[in-house]
Amino acid sequence: MPLNDWREVRREIAHYNSLAVKFAGFTDARGLADGEIELVCVDKRPADLIRSYAPSYSFEIRVGGAKAGAVSFRVGYTKNLYYSGQIGYAVDSAYRGNGYAGKACVLLIPLIKKHGMSKLLITTNPENKASRRVCEKLGARLIRVAKIPRSHELYDIGDRYKCIYEWDINNYSG
Repeated sequence: MPLNDWREVRREIAHYNSLAVKFAGFTDARGLADGEIELVCVDKRPADLIRSYAPSYSFEIRVGGAKAGAVSFRVGYTKNLYYSGQIGYAVDSAYRGNGYAGKACVLLIPLIKKHGMSKLLITTNPENKASRRVCEKLGARLIRVAKIPRSHELYDIGDRYKCIYEWDINNYSG
């Protein structure tokens, strides 16, 4: 990546790190449902300052009581999250093609707002067309395809590039 791109990435990281966030502890994460799917909180993890991990919620996506996938929400902004995002999702193969990842993201909006956040980063591998479609359907804006620094843990698992999307939930129209 040319030096100017690294400078731009550093500016973007600084911008996101300056955004408002409220975290005085975990909040009630029940009642996230839309009649088709429900999110059931299965884990809450505190921040790990040494590894630059933000506090996070993990949910099962359930359809008719059956586990259909998972979604997570990481509270805050860090250099680490620029590449890994505030929201992650996976839908089990038997349930794909129903829009459940996007619906799960939308169900997170009240929780996201409780933590004072309005702009979230969702990242995906460039070749993951399904995940990119989720971002596009949410109205997330592609900021860039960023090269993963060698110092980032994603590099250690083989990722070299990430599509960085910004989802502004205040402009989400559903």
